[in-house]
Amino acid sequence: MVLVEDVTNSANGSTSQNSSNTQNTQQQTSSGLSNLISNDKISFFLFLIRLFNIACVLGFLIPFFGYDQNTLYQKSILASAATSALKLHQRLQAERFGLNREYFSKVISEDSFHYLLYSLIFLNVSPVTIVLVPIASFALLHVATYTQKLMIAGTCSLGFLKKAVDLITIKQKDIMRFVAINEILLAPTVVIMIFLGKCGLMVPFIYYRFICMRYQSRRNPYSREVFYQLRFVINYYTNNPNCPQLVKNFSQNFINFVNRLAPQ
Repeated sequence: MVLVEDVTNSANGSTSQNSSNTQNTQQQTSSGLSNLISNDKISFFLFLIRLFNIACVLGFLIPFFGYDQNTLYQKSILASAATSALKLHQRLQAERFGLNREYFSKVISEDSFHYLLYSLIFLNVSPVTIVLVPIASFALLHVATYTQKLMIAGTCSLGFLKKAVDLITIKQKDIMRFVAINEILLAPTVVIMIFLGKCGLMVPFIYYRFICMRYQSRRNPYSREVFYQLRFVINYYTNNPNCPQLVKNFSQNFINFVNRLAPQ
């Protein structure tokens, strides 16, 4: 009888200790998440907007949910504009506001301003899937980055989520290059859209300024890299002896034309 009582007491003590450890772990997880969110509420709000943005893009691409595609397209563009505006606000918090050339040059040089302009360009344009590629790609990258922070703060051990976040992080450079290619290919697309009646006459000119800003971006060199790579590939194939002279002349004239448009 004495032995049975001892075993029972030790089992009860072990159970209560495990329960206490579980509660402590849950409290630490909750505390870590709440501290992360409360210390940077804007980043958490941006995270939620980007999740909503991704949901709108998926709803636009997969029309099985019964929502109006035009509405989802506009909501995605508006969510992107809101994200860019908030991010721009974060970037310029340390800057002193002033109605001068120096301050506005700082604003224009920010990537967040570029994509705020991008969102405003296509807000009232007929829905085109290629327009949503940069928006969805950047939303996915930032969601993955913030999810990683949440997992660290909350000591989350969801294997499939960690693998997905790690995969997106590893492929970040490839995604950025894909976005840069998409933005370049969108330039002739907007010209075609004029003849199809899907955008106004000013859209190509404003979009040209956007491309120039991306080319001169200090934080994101991928636009310059893609332009260089495209030029290299065109020269490689046109210098082939089997390349027709007509194609060679057209390619060289096109490269010269693009070089004249490139910002100095």
